Amino acid sequence: MKFSTRSSYGLRALVYLAKNYQKGHYSLAKIARAEKISLAYLERLFSRLKKAGLVNSSMGMAGGYQLSHQPSKIAIFDVIEALEGSISVFRCLGASGRIFCGKKGCPSVRVYQKVQQVMAKTLKSMTLEDLI
Repeated sequence: MKFSTRSSYGLRALVYLAKNYQKGHYSLAKIARAEKISLAYLERLFSRLKKAGLVNSSMGMAGGYQLSHQPSKIAIFDVIEALEGSISVFRCLGASGRIFCGKKGCPSVRVYQKVQQVMAKTLKSMTLEDLI
């Protein structure tokens, strides 16, 4: 799997919020300017992040977005999954490592499963706080 700009831009925006955690809400326009990301693109990303419960929003003059949890409680795995969908490195495996290709005894599957397990474990062990 090749991570798209959704992941890299989404992570940059969330790291911005993590650096400013508990300092109030930040508008997407401010985040877009600071991180040099298209506002329209950021709006689409934050729609996914909000739906996943990773950010909260507030309306009004002092409104904007903030992290829904402490940066140390938000795993990179959850961010990428919210932005990319189910994380599966190989086409024939589901996110849980279940085989979908129907080829029993495929010698490559063990390698694929191991790579997927290591990647998921690594992403689950890292948080936004680690990126600050």
